[in-house]
Amino acid sequence: MVRLWLIVVVAAVAFTVYAAIDCATMPRQRVRSLRRGLWVLLVIVLPVLGGVLWFLLGRAPATVSGGGSGYRGPEDDPDFLGGAHRPERHRTDKDQDDETLRDLEQQFRDRDRRADDDGRADR
Repeated sequence: MVRLWLIVVVAAVAFTVYAAIDCATMPRQRVRSLRRGLWVLLVIVLPVLGGVLWFLLGRAPATVSGGGSGYRGPEDDPDFLGGAHRPERHRTDKDQDDETLRDLEQQFRDRDRRADDDGRADR
């Protein structure tokens, strides 16, 4: 019986600590009903009940950015499926680096050709 109470106390303390940290680090836009400081105080003063109240009443749901569509699986991505209509591919840093390297190589080739042409003209 003592072990059961010990497990319950440890779970209550862990839940209270989690709720207090969650409340303290929540962005201001997502805190409802009371100010954040009052919520933290409530969670600490009323250990389990305060945490439950925080998660039910004080925490606003997160808004999904990007039109509210949420996660799109690969089967919903036309780029993955290779469909006829493919959106324009975004350039990555690697693509930009490769293009810069090709440009530099072309400049060196042009400069070498000009140096060879100038060397032949002097003879």
